[in-house]
Amino acid sequence: MVIKRNLLCAKPKEHLTQDELLLYEPYKNIVQNFMELAINPKAIEFDPVAKAFDGLLSTPNELREYYEALLSVTSYYQHSKGGKGKFIEKKIAMLFEGCSLDIKLSELPIWLQYPDLYRKRSIYTINSLKPEEKQKLMSKDWVWKGNKDVTVDIGAFLQDEGVLVLAELKNRIDSGGSAARREVLTSLKFGAIIDYLLSEQKIFERKQSAYSLSQFLEHFNIKMLELYLGILFDKSDNPATIEADKKRVFMTQVGKALNI
Repeated sequence: MVIKRNLLCAKPKEHLTQDELLLYEPYKNIVQNFMELAINPKAIEFDPVAKAFDGLLSTPNELREYYEALLSVTSYYQHSKGGKGKFIEKKIAMLFEGCSLDIKLSELPIWLQYPDLYRKRSIYTINSLKPEEKQKLMSKDWVWKGNKDVTVDIGAFLQDEGVLVLAELKNRIDSGGSAARREVLTSLKFGAIIDYLLSEQKIFERKQSAYSLSQFLEHFNIKMLELYLGILFDKSDNPATIEADKKRVFMTQVGKALNI
């Protein structure tokens, strides 16, 4: 028996709204994978480890494909990469031109040299770039020498003011607790950046000259580095508010400005 289900509505790309265009590339890959699994008997499952962990190997043959499809779809849309978290970050980044997503510490030179291209890639994916634009973002002028690289959700380069802003966002409701909030301030995120500033370790190299993070920022005339943590949801499945955070002894925002 064949059961038909309508999972999505396909539209011509040129007819999509701006918000739909933001979601187009992230969803296109997963939809293509779903179609491949549906029409190609030789196609492999998304995640063989998850298949075993979810108990699908012990599921009766007549039900296995049904549950595998169900689990694959629901796990994708429940994950932040299913669209919700990244969509929110892209909407915030589009508020002004100097803002980009997924700021990798090792890619700071590329971002500061080509902020418009870096922003275009982060919002509309690398497929939106022309070949010559992609080539610029592959520049090896600066070499990363650090021992711990981190990626921050959103960044803003305010060139005229000499300010660099990095912000980490907690978008998912299940990441709104105190443990998840503290994680951003540990060595996994901001802690690593602050360690580089305090240790003066040489983490960039250019033309046989080595630079610490503070020296690198000074080279690009950056006088201030600002780090922010934004909490958008709390543990009660509601938007985070200052009042609710105070009652639950949670932090609503952690900001630290460091004079370079």
